[in-house]
Amino acid sequence: MRDERGQILLLTTGFVVLALLLVLVTVDVTALHLQRQELQALSDAAARDAADALDEATFYRHGAQERPVPLSDASVRSSVTGYLAQRAVDVDVGIGRPTGALDDATAQVTLTGTARIPLIGLVVRRWAGGVPLRATSQATAEQIP
Repeated sequence: MRDERGQILLLTTGFVVLALLLVLVTVDVTALHLQRQELQALSDAAARDAADALDEATFYRHGAQERPVPLSDASVRSSVTGYLAQRAVDVDVGIGRPTGALDDATAQVTLTGTARIPLIGLVVRRWAGGVPLRATSQATAEQIP
C-alpha cells in the first residue's frame, strides 16, 4: 500500500490558491464596473447641465426673444468643463469627441477616462496603466412655453 500522508495538504493548497485568484479577479472586475458606472453617471449629469446652459454670446446678441436660447458647441464644452471642475471623481476624466450641441436644444457629452485596476494591475503589466473608458450621453433642454 502506498503512503498517502500529506496528500490532503497539497489538495488544500491548490484550492486556497484557486479561491484567492477568484477573489482577486472578482474584486478587480467589480472595481472596473463601478468606475465605468461612475463615468456614465458623470456623463449623464454633465449632459443635463450642458443642456440647461446658456449660450451667453447668443443671448446678448438676440436677447431672450428666442426660447430657449439655442445651444452652441462652445456653450456645451464650457458647461462640461465647469461641471467637471466642480466634481471630485475616482476616474481620470477628460472631454472626448463628439461633445457639443446636436441641435438648438440637445447637448451631447462624451467623457473619456482611465480606470485603475487595484490588484491584478499591479501584477499584469498590460493593465498597469489602467483600462480606457468612454461614456456618451445626450440631454435635451425642456422648453418652457
